[in-house]
Amino acid sequence: MTALMARTAATVSHGVPGPVGAQFGCTAMAGGVEPVEVLPRGAEPMLRSERRRADGVAARTATVELLSDAVLVLPGGIDVLAMLLDLLTRRALEIGRKPCAVLDPGGLLDPLDRQLAVLEAAGDLTVPMLRDADPVQLADRLAAWRPVGLGTVRDEAAWMRVQGGGLSLLPLPDGQGLGLPSTIRGPAESGVAALRRWLEQYHQLRLSPERFRLVAALAVTGLDGALRRVSCYRVEGSTPLPGAVEQRLGERGGDPAAAALQDLLLRGAVAY
Repeated sequence: MTALMARTAATVSHGVPGPVGAQFGCTAMAGGVEPVEVLPRGAEPMLRSERRRADGVAARTATVELLSDAVLVLPGGIDVLAMLLDLLTRRALEIGRKPCAVLDPGGLLDPLDRQLAVLEAAGDLTVPMLRDADPVQLADRLAAWRPVGLGTVRDEAAWMRVQGGGLSLLPLPDGQGLGLPSTIRGPAESGVAALRRWLEQYHQLRLSPERFRLVAALAVTGLDGALRRVSCYRVEGSTPLPGAVEQRLGERGGDPAAAALQDLLLRGAVAY
């Protein structure tokens, strides 16, 4: 698992409680991956890492999904089963655009897989469960997953700055409106590293990685039809970017990623 996380992830957001969660987080750090611990309010943190608080199990699942490009479920008790069914339902209703997979080396969820097949044969609402016993094969299947009709994926890192009740955006090329200040992430490059490189190269800003806080991982269709996976960060004590334009919260136009972030800000799903 350590080698897998080191190969496939720069950050891992997890909502695994208690000692098991602590072991998972330590495994991530051993692989050079920074964990974000998502905890119910009142729970004691198990790691000295970045953490988020959530009101209840459903909110914890939603927060983990918000902070992730993909969701990996490890089989467990009835609470894990409820979370998995919620995630599968969202995908069946085409609400979520992020893949959900199950690492199941013991075949614990074989009965659920058979039940999903029965529902499909009956023509009822269902969705296939992406499941594998081998973590490496499962990681490859997750990487190859695409929403229906989309084949190209572009990984980006974006700067989120809200000032005076408005989101700071940059003009897009060819008069396409306003967009999030963002850059393409290189192979195996973390979002923080990509943003720091971009800010120093194009805006002469040198910022320490400790100042960056992940607020959301978006999955949106770009203006060119590609699937954009955009990791959005806020920067503590940030200054305005040259050329940035303030777009009031609730306004639309231009960048789909900016519109998605606007919705999250208006719902209070991300802090600024």
